[in-house]
Amino acid sequence: MSKINKHRVSLSDKKKFHWVHLASIVIVTGYFLLSKINIVNAMSQDSLINSFFQIYLFGSIFACLFLYTLSHKKFFPVSGDIERGEEKNENKLLKKYRRHGKILGTIIIGTIGGPIFSSLTARILLKNYRLKYLVIMFANIPSTILTVAISNGFIKFFNF
Repeated sequence: MSKINKHRVSLSDKKKFHWVHLASIVIVTGYFLLSKINIVNAMSQDSLINSFFQIYLFGSIFACLFLYTLSHKKFFPVSGDIERGEEKNENKLLKKYRRHGKILGTIIIGTIGGPIFSSLTARILLKNYRLKYLVIMFANIPSTILTVAISNGFIKFFNF
């Protein structure tokens, strides 16, 4: 069996709705709904350290869950064909940014965008990297610090 045929996904597989699609919808919806409640609950605590860890653990768990569903081969059945077709062009661009550039890019996007965007970035840039879950957990630290700082400043500014 040739390399191309071994990785090819049939047309019927491309049209199927798989459990991983539903799981990712539940994870993203759950994150967006529960994160607002979690931030309010964390900011109502007296200790900023407890607030930080509550928001950090919440974001890290959801980021890892979402990255796991994104990494599933049934999530994007067409992505294998697209990745093989664009691999030469992509490798030219991505070789400019060795592993550290990809990790730094994931951390910067995770800091600005939060756990969901860090998962998406890790899926695209770090698809064959073993420690991508550790990278998104590390990227969640500055994001959480910004969230706690902005929320705490907002609360103190308006004397809530």
